[in-house]
Amino acid sequence: MDVTVQPLNVYIRGTRDYVQGSQILARTAELVGADDSTLLASAKFTQITEREVLAVFDDADVGGALEIGRAQFVTAAGRQTVRFCEVAGDKAPPIEDVPRVTANLETDGKGTGSTTFAIAGTFESYLVAIIEFVKAVHAQRGEHVTDIWFTALMGARLPLDASYPRAGTLRVAPKIERVVDGRLQTLSLVDTEGDGNAPPQFQICFSCVVGND
Repeated sequence: MDVTVQPLNVYIRGTRDYVQGSQILARTAELVGADDSTLLASAKFTQITEREVLAVFDDADVGGALEIGRAQFVTAAGRQTVRFCEVAGDKAPPIEDVPRVTANLETDGKGTGSTTFAIAGTFESYLVAIIEFVKAVHAQRGEHVTDIWFTALMGARLPLDASYPRAGTLRVAPKIERVVDGRLQTLSLVDTEGDGNAPPQFQICFSCVVGND
């Protein structure tokens, strides 16, 4: 396969029926190559998938493969955009789930919340924590909230090769929300406090279905 098209080692974890965005971003970060100046700046997912995923660099041709998202990294050489494409065929292989990394969730039921976290201090473990947290905040927006998706990061400066706080507090505050085609789309601000170099505030987007209570 062309070096500009790389399969990602992604899995379906636990009882999920989709590949996590955190896995896709973390495996791609390993391909981008991490040094002190390499950052994840943004990511956007337009569709979830249960299948294997390709990371596509430099506008490489992948035929009719379905694009499910893309991310932008900042490197010493400039900005690098990577597309994510679904591989037609079998599902991604299953893998065991991992314990939760957040606790002590507090939320007002309207998108504002906080949680404590305990992680390995890596890029991937931080992604897992913020997505787990903001998903949990969305789940508390009513009695009938379903189909909660992580859809985007924006305005981020998340180092790929850095020691993130191993413990601390995450906070989220809603900024924009709207209903599109029956789904609630949200944009929120995430802040991190911890025992190390916490990344600056950034925006995170989610989508969910909120039923009638």
